[in-house]
Amino acid sequence: MEKRRLGKSDLKVSVIGFGAWGIGGHPFWSDEGENESVRALQKAFDSGINFYDTAPVYGFGRSERLIARALKNKRDKVILATKCGLRWEKEKPGSIRKDSSAKSVRFEIEESLKRLKTDFIDLYQVHWPDPDTPFHDTMEELMKLKEEGKILYIGLSNFSKAQMDECLKYGEFVSLQSMYNMLERDLKKEEIPFCIKKGIGIIPYSPLASGVLTGKYDKKTNFKDWRGKGLIGNFSGEIYESHIDKVEKLKNIASNYGKKVHHLAINWLLAQEGVCTAIVGVKKASQLQDNNEATGWEVSGEDMKKINELLAV
Repeated sequence: MEKRRLGKSDLKVSVIGFGAWGIGGHPFWSDEGENESVRALQKAFDSGINFYDTAPVYGFGRSERLIARALKNKRDKVILATKCGLRWEKEKPGSIRKDSSAKSVRFEIEESLKRLKTDFIDLYQVHWPDPDTPFHDTMEELMKLKEEGKILYIGLSNFSKAQMDECLKYGEFVSLQSMYNMLERDLKKEEIPFCIKKGIGIIPYSPLASGVLTGKYDKKTNFKDWRGKGLIGNFSGEIYESHIDKVEKLKNIASNYGKKVHHLAINWLLAQEGVCTAIVGVKKASQLQDNNEATGWEVSGEDMKKINELLAV
């Protein structure tokens, strides 16, 4: 699989990254079982994926533990990316709060190192901006962890252009991970031009718009999981119906290449300037081969123009 340099780092990441939110299971996703998750992680490695993106809050530690179990003999061949800044109470697993204080960051890195069974994290990302902690405090602690060798590189997730600019005053980071896909393109307005100018690698998550770009849903679909609660993305109302109309038209373009709409969606994303790797969520081993069909081919200039015109409506 093609690999790209992540920003100004020395990390060469596979263009498709393993999104490990789903294998965390409850309370966000259905549980496929730990053995199936391990099979998925191992098959991803066999398919050429070397970039694994997780977070402590994914299954409250479960995702990290499964990655350690599945890749225990492959540490020198994989790039592990995890996060800090979201905490939960053990007595109340559903109560998640933002905390990027120096004390919390220090606690979280030690816990992640234990769960991942490693001495260092390749890419350590602040999950969400914490409005109660100055960026100076967070970045200073992260730079200390970098000096100590516990992390190789720092990344930010879900930060705005202004917030990134502020963080650069206090430390170095090599990547921005944020929601970016055919249907949700706000990142193109300010963040992507900023990242390109500063040499910051872009790591889009939700490349399939949390499933909408799979083509499996229609205007009558009633989401019963977190998507139906309006937490992330648009899964109801006129915006959702507009998304479905676009997906139907995108299916026709994808068919010109013998592909499905989700292959086209990932391929389009990887063609966008500044994008290094797309975080594709995986829960089952059977999904790996299908996802990889999104790479190794190019959309023609004429079809790319059609796609961008369609998305702009």
